[in-house]
Amino acid sequence: MLFHSTIFLLLFISIYIFYWFLPVKGKHYLIILTSFLFYLWYSIPFMLMFLFLSILNYYAAIYLLNHKNKNILTLIVGLDLAVLGFFKYFYLFASGIGYLIQNDYLIHIKENLIRDYNIEIILPIAISFYTFQIIAFVVDCYRNTITEKISFRKFIVFILFFPQFVAGPILRASDFIPQIDQPTLEKRKIYIGSLLILQGVFKKVLVADPIGYYTSPVWQNPSHYDAIIYWFLIFAFVVQVYADFSGYTDMARGMAKLLGYEIPENFRGPLLSSSMSELWNRWHITLSSWLRDYIYIPLGGSRRGEFRTYINLFITMSLGGLWHGATWNMLIWGMLMGIYLSIERFLRVHDIKFLPENQFISFIKKGFTLFMFSFIAIFFATPTLNNAIVIIKGMFLLPRGYPLISYETVIVLIIIGLILNYLQYNRTIIERIYHNETLQFRLIVIGLFLITYLLYLYGDMGGAFIYFAF
Repeated sequence: MLFHSTIFLLLFISIYIFYWFLPVKGKHYLIILTSFLFYLWYSIPFMLMFLFLSILNYYAAIYLLNHKNKNILTLIVGLDLAVLGFFKYFYLFASGIGYLIQNDYLIHIKENLIRDYNIEIILPIAISFYTFQIIAFVVDCYRNTITEKISFRKFIVFILFFPQFVAGPILRASDFIPQIDQPTLEKRKIYIGSLLILQGVFKKVLVADPIGYYTSPVWQNPSHYDAIIYWFLIFAFVVQVYADFSGYTDMARGMAKLLGYEIPENFRGPLLSSSMSELWNRWHITLSSWLRDYIYIPLGGSRRGEFRTYINLFITMSLGGLWHGATWNMLIWGMLMGIYLSIERFLRVHDIKFLPENQFISFIKKGFTLFMFSFIAIFFATPTLNNAIVIIKGMFLLPRGYPLISYETVIVLIIIGLILNYLQYNRTIIERIYHNETLQFRLIVIGLFLITYLLYLYGDMGGAFIYFAF
């Protein structure tokens, strides 16, 4: 059930009609019921597994509030990671062991299990996001970041809050729990929430989906394309992911506002960053901060010497890569990010500069950061390592080959995506809209006509969000 689908629109309107007539507890139960329906749409068994893990983690966290038992903390976090690891990484680890011991059955474990026993391990939707959110809650109880017991009802609302449940933003209890009994109905929230939803649909339907439609054949089978296609393909993918995921976040934030809550912004114009470290402070912000607080800092952060800092960065980003997907490509992507960030930190700490500071150089740095981010993203975008190698070779060996169908359209969509990114980076226009209710109302009316037309034209309007796969 996608946010931009007709069925979800009807579900949200149905619950919203009653929502604001209910007391606070009633609102909570309606959110829980809707969240259950949203998840049950995908799988009843996985919903039951989620409930079991939630109950177990809740009582462990409540225990840790008053009893700082590191063994209990290790046990419950280890269980959460074991469940995530089994569903997400079983095939990767089993095939990796197979390569090490030269066992053909393990190398092709997925195909063999399906053929011999008709067994296939399916990844539960949202498991990466809710696992990280649950772990953060348990650890925060142990650390005394959370100091007061909350009811199981509030915990489930926090964990299962349907606008962000499937693909984030990753909520922190310290940000969301204080709001949980105080949802507020304000005209400003309704207007801005509606605009965010429309903006998210625009990014998803008019930018991300068309780019994916035209470029996915190249990622799946990159041989025999012209070199120039490879060069703008990498920028197309980054813009596609940005529009797709920030579009989801816009919709999630918009729905949360309509329900009277605030959830964090996940993107702040990342594609205009002057460095990779700045980019990761603007891209998937809630994941970046989670990796920092629950992996990088526990590893020692920057407190154990310069060399250990680089190792910690490398480990954190490598694990961040694996979080995105159980493939060698994702691991390589994370490792390259870790190496790049380590080099960047070394140059910054030792005040090594290759160019003077001025406006033109700042523009060059932004362009170089975008290129490096896009180039490394080749490993994120391609399904196999061989496909990534084909594209990288093609970029530099400059082969002649097939053109991309409707490449002019893709170029226009890249430009539109970069403009949307600029509006997030330089928030002057957005802030003016947010302070002008008349303009907000007019934009909502125009946007509703546009969305109605898109529903008529495209039906359920495209495919799943990219981060639903994680």
